[in-house]
Amino acid sequence: MKPPQLADRLLKFCCAPHRLEEVQGDLHEEIQYQLRRVGKPRARRQYWWNVLGFILSFALKRKSIEYSTTHLTNPIMIQNYFKIAWRNLWRKKVFSAINIAGLAVGLATCLLIVLFVQDELSYDRYNTKADRLFRMTMHIRLGGKEMNMAYAPALAGAAMLRDYPGVEAFTRLESEGTFVIKSGNERFKEERVVFADSNFFAVFSIPLLKGNVKTALTEPNTVVLTESTARKYFGDQNPVGKSLTMGTKGLFRVTGVCRDVPSNSHFHYDFFGSYRSIRQGEKWLASGSHTYLLLREGYSVAQLAAQSPNIVRKYMGPEVPEFLGMTYDEYLRKGDRMGFRFQPVTDIHLGPNWENELEANSDPKYVYIFSAIAVFILLLACINFMNLSTAGSANRAKEVGIRKVLGSVQQQLIRQFLSESVLITFLALVVAGVLVAVALPTFNQLANKAFDLGTLLNVRLMGYTLMGSLLVGLLAGSYPAFFLSSFKPVSVLKGKLLSGVRSGWLRNTLVTVQFVVSIGMIIGTLVVYQQLRFIQNKKVGFDKEQVLILHDTYVLGDKLKTFRSELAKQSQIVSASLAGYLPAGRSNQGVDGFRDVNAPTETVPFRLKTYRIDEQYLPTLGIGVALGRNFSKAFSGDSAAVLVNEAAVRQFGWKNPVGQRITTVGDGSPGDRQTYTVVGVTKDFHFESMHQHIAPLIMFYGGDWYQMALRIRTDNVPALLKMLEQNWKAETDMPFSYSFLDERFNKMYQAEQRIGQLFGIFAGLAVFIACLGLFGLAAFTTLQRTKEIGVRKVLGASVASIVALLSKDFLRLVFVAILIATPMGWYAMKEWLADFAYRIDLEWWVFGLAGFLAVAVALLTVSFQSIKAALVNPVRSLRSE
Repeated sequence: MKPPQLADRLLKFCCAPHRLEEVQGDLHEEIQYQLRRVGKPRARRQYWWNVLGFILSFALKRKSIEYSTTHLTNPIMIQNYFKIAWRNLWRKKVFSAINIAGLAVGLATCLLIVLFVQDELSYDRYNTKADRLFRMTMHIRLGGKEMNMAYAPALAGAAMLRDYPGVEAFTRLESEGTFVIKSGNERFKEERVVFADSNFFAVFSIPLLKGNVKTALTEPNTVVLTESTARKYFGDQNPVGKSLTMGTKGLFRVTGVCRDVPSNSHFHYDFFGSYRSIRQGEKWLASGSHTYLLLREGYSVAQLAAQSPNIVRKYMGPEVPEFLGMTYDEYLRKGDRMGFRFQPVTDIHLGPNWENELEANSDPKYVYIFSAIAVFILLLACINFMNLSTAGSANRAKEVGIRKVLGSVQQQLIRQFLSESVLITFLALVVAGVLVAVALPTFNQLANKAFDLGTLLNVRLMGYTLMGSLLVGLLAGSYPAFFLSSFKPVSVLKGKLLSGVRSGWLRNTLVTVQFVVSIGMIIGTLVVYQQLRFIQNKKVGFDKEQVLILHDTYVLGDKLKTFRSELAKQSQIVSASLAGYLPAGRSNQGVDGFRDVNAPTETVPFRLKTYRIDEQYLPTLGIGVALGRNFSKAFSGDSAAVLVNEAAVRQFGWKNPVGQRITTVGDGSPGDRQTYTVVGVTKDFHFESMHQHIAPLIMFYGGDWYQMALRIRTDNVPALLKMLEQNWKAETDMPFSYSFLDERFNKMYQAEQRIGQLFGIFAGLAVFIACLGLFGLAAFTTLQRTKEIGVRKVLGASVASIVALLSKDFLRLVFVAILIATPMGWYAMKEWLADFAYRIDLEWWVFGLAGFLAVAVALLTVSFQSIKAALVNPVRSLRSE
């Protein structure tokens, strides 16, 4: 086809009909003039490029080509966009696979984290009245020490309802530990038992499936079961009217069946007993329950909070002299205080872990951390796409030039390139869905969740996922689309493509960002694992290895000491101790008020942690005595003796602690106050999490023996457990239950362990995505420099020098990333470690190791392509020259 005929066809395709005749003649003349000026071209391909360039040059000079707007919205055109996009993907399989793999991993990670964050933020929002439902909590400053309790006085709810018209209703929950539930001849150990007010199911949105919501818990010794618990005990029978024996509290009549408590609730119970079945508190300062207030519509909780001082003065002030030995005003003048706060139920799960929480709360900072990780990993995947698209711009420059010559406007080209990015994103979304389905069980285990495929198929979530993926596709493809569509066709078709060079600084910046994120996550992973190892290896003041714990030993009653003596005779058992509490796990001690007998009467008492132990407790757990002696049967007066730890000595300010006398505050009645003599001081040991400093502790001799600790010496633990179970069943029908002290200790840090594992996985994914992009860029760079490599090899360059030449530019970016990521990682991990009272020091080698790993991975990734290019025969790369 000759140039005039080609020009006619091009004009018919891209020129508005009413302008066709006007420009046709002038265009023919321009083409003939240009061809005469340049002479006969040497190559046929160059001939046609010149023709197209002349046509474009004429069009740009005269500005005579107009475009119909229907080209931009025509469905056929849109279909054509995706056809071309698919052909381009199929033609460049490697780059397409890298893009899809990077985006798929990013989308899968983001989707899993969205599930986690969405679940964390949804706690207690199942309540239809959640916006009006508040928990009443108590906060006390006593002797300079702050105390935050998750409960309020048992009498508080009724007083609030009586005195404040803004309170519509109140309800309470009271947990009293583990129960042995008997149903006929079957016995079960149940830990999820709570006692609730009669209006509990009217305040909380847990529907009653059987029974009357107004009367189910009005009478004493009645209980409501959850749906799954009712099925466990009574099968398909209607349990209403039937009875269960609940521990020592006797027979309880089932009056209702409710739905299982939603997983996103701050409490999870299977048995809701009537609150009237337990002892009622008679004083504000002597008892407490988890109290919830339902406010009336339009009533602000701030109005209620403003009344907190008045509530304390009116109801608690008169009891202060009985408990503290001073008036309420004197108590305030010492700088101490009491007060209430009103916490929205939707804030409980991500709120602070106060004393006596019904369940351990989550930490909001992990929601922020995981949200940031999701954004960063998705950002890395988007950066990969932009990098590879702009890096491959030279290969598509002539395509852009031809399309513009044929009449495509910039908007059309932008749509073409955006359609390609959207297509890649949706292909990646399909792959991401498969990855999520495969990874979900492992993620559930790590995140302590129970997501299933039904969660993913939620219509709302799927809609948000599709919209999010579309947005990611548009954002990731926006820069490449605008960049590629901005090429000047005249320069492109004459082989003068300079625009692509200007994008190098952006690619370098994006690669640096990728490695900043990756190195930061590697630093986080190393620090978390280092802190966990520090906790596990730190001397905790007791020997937690080879200690077996038997649970619920109180059920043996008078036979308990005999049972212990018989076990102590076994050769596999070194010693046996009876204890109320052990130094591991939640709620592992009591709390009481104490005053130094020799201190002035106006002195504010201290509120200290307490243990109930026997004379074998210290040797069984390997706790050392710093001063004085241990408890002993040889001293009949030890029932009025106590042991204190070194922290308690510092709290009381004693110089000679042995022989000092303390008195308990009790419940306020004079007869309840008892005086004890300090007979020994134990060395400090960690009986709480290392998030807190070692608190003052007082240990009493005797009391309620809830557990038995056995120091064992055997390699055949299964045989020992079998023997213990046989002996246990010979004494009681209570289910045999045990644990190991070291396992209980490690469970205190399960959240940190899960965080460490997730950090490690996410750091690996970040590095993987970054390496995918680096691999693609390295492949593109070596492709662009193929002839240069060939020339260098002909001139005598070695393989090592070529690899170094190709690698140094990328390694320079990694070193810049290390310089940026190191201070950022140091600050972030310093803030995380601040939550631990006992923590590691951030050492330089952690950051050095993170940088070394990043360099090693980058070098390995780039070297693969570099070595491959360096080994190519130079004849192959230069034969077209």
